[in-house]
Amino acid sequence: MFEVGSLNENIIILFRITMAVMLAFIPGIERELTGKFAGLRTHILVCVGACVFTILSIYGFKMHIAVDVIGTNDPARIAAQVITGIGFIGAGTVMRHGTNVSGITTAATLWMCAAIGMSCGCGEYMTAIIASLATLIVLILIRRLEKNVLSKRKIFYTIYEISIIASIEECECIQNIIENNFHKVFKLNKKLINHKELRLSTVVSTKKGLSEINEYFKNISSIESIEIREYYE
Repeated sequence: MFEVGSLNENIIILFRITMAVMLAFIPGIERELTGKFAGLRTHILVCVGACVFTILSIYGFKMHIAVDVIGTNDPARIAAQVITGIGFIGAGTVMRHGTNVSGITTAATLWMCAAIGMSCGCGEYMTAIIASLATLIVLILIRRLEKNVLSKRKIFYTIYEISIIASIEECECIQNIIENNFHKVFKLNKKLINHKELRLSTVVSTKKGLSEINEYFKNISSIESIEIREYYE
């Protein structure tokens, strides 16, 4: 066991922090080159911070032996809070644009950097190296797999909100068009206006674009207005 503040212990601490910087550079540079919100500096700081907190939990808070009382060190207490605390930083990288969510991969990468930093802080260098390389493989190779193979097999649907004002006589015709031409109808609301006009609103999912959706209704001459827009919850 090293004495607190000894030269050997300080060298070990310096080496562990240096390893955290070096290993965080691997996933951090990938995020930087791909233009993510959390780049190289953020990943290095997260990794080094987790490493420092782990080192403090091991060396910084040793219990003193008092009279007739023997204290024990619990290095897991601070380290456990790192896992929870990193969630706040990761949440800051997640952005929502309508129905699209981005930044989840970067948040997961920050979480991995915290794990790499904790591994360095514990002296588990091989674990840290393997985790860092595995992160890089996932970020680069798996992304290529998703882009070149999996994305071609996915079926993407866009959610649209459609609002129509038309003659009440066309209610059944419009409803049939909606039910027969869209992948899924989430809701369909109908309201009578001035005892002769129908206001119909619906939310649907489809692979079609705006112009193609408009084609479904172009032959209904009694439609006074139609509004089609992407639907954001």
